Amino acid sequence: MNLDKKEISNFDEHAHEWWNKRGPYKLIHNLTPLRMEYITNQITLEDMEILDIGCGGGILAEELSKKGANVTGIDASEKTIEIAKQHSQENNLKINYECSTLEDHLKKSKKKYDSIICFELIEHVPDQLKLINDISKVSKKGSKLFLSTINRNIVSFLFAKVIAEYILKIVPQGTHQYEKFIKPSELNKILEKSNYKTIDIKGVKLNPIDFTFSFSSITKINYFMTSTKQ
Repeated sequence: MNLDKKEISNFDEHAHEWWNKRGPYKLIHNLTPLRMEYITNQITLEDMEILDIGCGGGILAEELSKKGANVTGIDASEKTIEIAKQHSQENNLKINYECSTLEDHLKKSKKKYDSIICFELIEHVPDQLKLINDISKVSKKGSKLFLSTINRNIVSFLFAKVIAEYILKIVPQGTHQYEKFIKPSELNKILEKSNYKTIDIKGVKLNPIDFTFSFSSITKINYFMTSTKQ
């Protein structure tokens, strides 16, 4: 199975904090407006069938649903999915949440989606090529795959690992494993092997004063990438 049990255990531990905007997922809340801008600059969400892989507590899934998308969110953390379900019900949002890996989702459903979102996930799985191959199996021809992840270099190690986790403590310790960070060139090669064509890449920069995010031409640390299924 293409998951790291230690990673899942780490997310289980903090599951109750997903909707605490001042808690360990503060940065995800702060990043969500930029995520939405990145997506909506490229597709119209109304009536789109969207799969959010590694949806966490549903922060992005809820925003997508509010814009009219039909969202399926999957995550391997049972505690996290329970939080996501509860929060969406409290806000009268119809989102199909499953406690599932993508592999298991493929076994249960033949559905293909208009767009796939895989944000901050690929750096958490053991087999990155298998993940993209599996994503390809649930994607319609011409569909867009939205990815975000962390580059692998000394700068990203210092900022995304050392400073974020141990100095500023703005993400839980153990969230990231440096060896799983992936360079844009490496990710592009994986995408090509799975019949995707990369059409966009944008860097992300963090304002250290108010911890808000904006787009950047520099992809040294965090970056978005969009590819189209051929």
